Amino acid sequence: MTGVAGRDKIAPASRPENGMTQRNQSSGLASSIPGVKLLGGLLPEKAASTFLNRWLRRGLLASFGVGFTVPYLAILNDVHVEGDEVLKDLPRRNVVFLANHQTYFLEALAFFDLVYVRYQFPLENPVLRFSAAEETMKKNLLTKLMTLAGGVTFRRSFREGGVDIRRPVDMEGVSRVEEAIRDGWLLHFPAGTTKKGAPLRPGVSRLLHNVKPVAIPVRVDGFRELLLHKQVPGKLFKRCSLKLHPPLDLGEFYAQPYHKEDGARLVRHLEDLLGDGDEG
Repeated sequence: MTGVAGRDKIAPASRPENGMTQRNQSSGLASSIPGVKLLGGLLPEKAASTFLNRWLRRGLLASFGVGFTVPYLAILNDVHVEGDEVLKDLPRRNVVFLANHQTYFLEALAFFDLVYVRYQFPLENPVLRFSAAEETMKKNLLTKLMTLAGGVTFRRSFREGGVDIRRPVDMEGVSRVEEAIRDGWLLHFPAGTTKKGAPLRPGVSRLLHNVKPVAIPVRVDGFRELLLHKQVPGKLFKRCSLKLHPPLDLGEFYAQPYHKEDGARLVRHLEDLLGDGDEG
């Protein structure tokens, strides 16, 4: 993993004594409550929420897998995967997969199938999630369930409801995306739209520089061919593909202060790998 040297460096703490004292006090309080140690040392309300979300996610992933992903993507259609041998050597946290975007959910479901069904990784090691526009994930019950299963939402600054707009960057959404990367694996779509030929958003280079993850480009093809109408799947006996490229060599990019020119160069390189063709 030559591209991420230096990501494990830890800056010295500015207030070690106070911070350590507070953490020790919190840990001691949690440990003194019966049963809390079994739930990861969390206080009861936090532990209950984490426990519920974990099992809800497990149930949804199992339901999607058994009820849709395996029969539709593995039996009635064919998803060819290339370069997936890289998965077994990746750390279980601070990894981002950068993919072109063709459908709302199909390539994400195929990627979940690859990680949890084909490779049989534990559901919480890594915690795989995917990024999505907030407006998309509020459309109906299915999209809300997809959010619970692993969606990380943000408000796009350039597009909403199929219309081009301009508004400030959603910093809370950016924080959620960064946290999802630090806590596990994130499937991220730098174009931010399923529109064919859309350019990658320049903010992806800033995101990488801020979090310094292992970054894996993923080229997806053929998933649009599964759609019957708009974003509704249903076509059968089609061939799709996921191609995982080797991790990007970003050691030098991470080591230097961020410069727009370097960021633009990185985005152009990603477009060469992920370019989705011109709209026809």
